[in-house]
Amino acid sequence: MFPAISVTKQTKIERIAHGLVILKGILNEEQQKWLANYALTASSTDTKGGFWSVLPDGKTVLNNDKGRGRIYDAITEFPEPTQIEALCQSLVKLSREVDDRMPEMKPTHLLLLYYATEEGMYWHKDSDPNDGDNDHPIVSIAIGNSCSFGYKLLGKGEQFVQLDSGDVIIWGGPNRMLLHCVDKVHPNSCPSYLPINNVRLNFTFRDAPNVLGRENKYKSSVEVTYNQLLPHVLEKANKIESQ
Repeated sequence: MFPAISVTKQTKIERIAHGLVILKGILNEEQQKWLANYALTASSTDTKGGFWSVLPDGKTVLNNDKGRGRIYDAITEFPEPTQIEALCQSLVKLSREVDDRMPEMKPTHLLLLYYATEEGMYWHKDSDPNDGDNDHPIVSIAIGNSCSFGYKLLGKGEQFVQLDSGDVIIWGGPNRMLLHCVDKVHPNSCPSYLPINNVRLNFTFRDAPNVLGRENKYKSSVEVTYNQLLPHVLEKANKIESQ
């Protein structure tokens, strides 16, 4: 069972803007360990291979990019779904205590990301159908290596905040379409008490009832620069998308 969340002296909950809240240090060591083990279990028990894909020559590689693997599915398909759903809702509740314009949510889907290198993720908005068609929050939990998280508020330039293991950032409502990126992952910053080494894990919860039952269209995602390495994965994803 996931250990209950409590706000301590080490916790700092800040509303950066309406619809953008960061919860620094909200997850303690025990909770971080639980989540790291959870991600490893989810990968090892996933019938699609978890964060990994096996090439025709038998080589095992990450399934999304050279340094990144992903698992996407409905929460009900993950281990202990009621536990992680409750975790997400408790974090949203805390964010709403400092931001009255942050909507409530009922998470339907989870995206798990595994960053194995310093490479982050390009600037983007969570605007695809599997991200949800509402203004309900995106809840992003950082475990393992720290990263530099970039965001652009309307009318302002690029801003960056460091997300360490146990930090959470949430955006929704007026900032639901926040332009953001993972600018860089800081190597060898993973806490020694975690069951992972030099890896960044990211849990991203979404409220996307519009794609319930259609998850197969979004499970496989291969970055453009990675297509030549994993053509069979891309071909499979395109076949599913066309069905």
